[in-house]
Amino acid sequence: MTAKAPKANEAKITAVYDLNAPLSIDLPVHDFKSLELPGVPGAKLGVAYVRAIDVPPELDEYMEVNPRVPNKTKKGLLAGPVSKGIMSTLLDNPADMVLKNQGIYLLVDAANYSKRSGEETGKLHLTFTDRGRHGIINGGHTYTAIREAIEHAEDQDLLALERAYVRLNIYTGIEPELVPEMAEGLNRSRQVDDLSLTNLQGEFDLIRRSMAGKMGEHDIAYHQGDRGDVYISEVLVYLSMFNLERYDSKHHPNSLYNRQALGLKHFKADMEQDSDRLLPLIALLPEILALGDRIRQLTPDAAKRAGFRYFSSMSHMKQETRLPFIGETVEHRVPNGWVYPMLAAFRANLQRDKRTGALKWRMPNDALIEAVLPDLVAVCVAEHRDNNARPELIGKKESAYAQCMGKVELYLAKKRLLD
Repeated sequence: MTAKAPKANEAKITAVYDLNAPLSIDLPVHDFKSLELPGVPGAKLGVAYVRAIDVPPELDEYMEVNPRVPNKTKKGLLAGPVSKGIMSTLLDNPADMVLKNQGIYLLVDAANYSKRSGEETGKLHLTFTDRGRHGIINGGHTYTAIREAIEHAEDQDLLALERAYVRLNIYTGIEPELVPEMAEGLNRSRQVDDLSLTNLQGEFDLIRRSMAGKMGEHDIAYHQGDRGDVYISEVLVYLSMFNLERYDSKHHPNSLYNRQALGLKHFKADMEQDSDRLLPLIALLPEILALGDRIRQLTPDAAKRAGFRYFSSMSHMKQETRLPFIGETVEHRVPNGWVYPMLAAFRANLQRDKRTGALKWRMPNDALIEAVLPDLVAVCVAEHRDNNARPELIGKKESAYAQCMGKVELYLAKKRLLD
């Protein structure tokens, strides 16, 4: 059993909910730096880092200056690959939040920092007085993802949120007439990414054709702004981890964890060098994606039978996790740090015909997963317990992949002998 995580430091946050009254927030931060904005008299930009768990819900009242409202489902939950990516970083790789996320941009009336001698943490006092010119001007997806994670989190997720820090970019002294143009500029600053360019070049058409008519076909987002919840970068990582020419029983895809750009790099290299060998793997992609969702569906019960309860049960919040490639929903979230080593192990079930180059499964995956999942989950449980490993560390650890691969290889070998 895991230790109970402390709740967010709500005692340090004070707010007035009268719509005509100012909002005051005190945030615990280690430091705060402020610089004058050249050419904008009286304006300053300050920067501070705050724990994700300390991001206050009162900012909900100051979202009017943000022209990009995060997309939500009918149940009020975040939708889209951008939000999902932020949530994944928060909960699966919290230490990466300060490196991968641009943070939350705030327009405030005043920002004052104080710190007592000898104390590690100081207090950042923020004041908002006008909803038409103060509030979250950029980073609404980040803010909303953090709040959703806090509201639906249980013990382990709260511990992750305590390790995640988000950057606050705090503007003071911005004149009202500058706010609309500033908001528009900040929210249009994203450049077209490499994945979107690859999509424009038509290189994902093979994947589209493979997914046509399959479960989850419309849940893949192939470019920025696409509606699917699963970004194509994640799909390419799955594809790469089953590449038998790149990874075998001695070389494991642990380097793919939390490095989705590497999946695109592998895909482009394979398309350029030997696309014919990649085509049979792309044909199996719907089954690979379904296998990943099946692992997410079955892992919590297997962990529970092993005497280990890690995963959040959020039924009291009516929070659901969609598994689009098997058409199911579950009331728990399994971190990628557990999923990746277990999923990658199933490439042991894949074999290539040396004469035709075709790929096929040695046995049906549904039967295989039923037989080996308890052993694969046991590997992740042992890694977590013996090494006090956080999920993101398990996902990066080559030994976890090797052990999971060995479990599947052993089962298949025994089955061949019995057959």
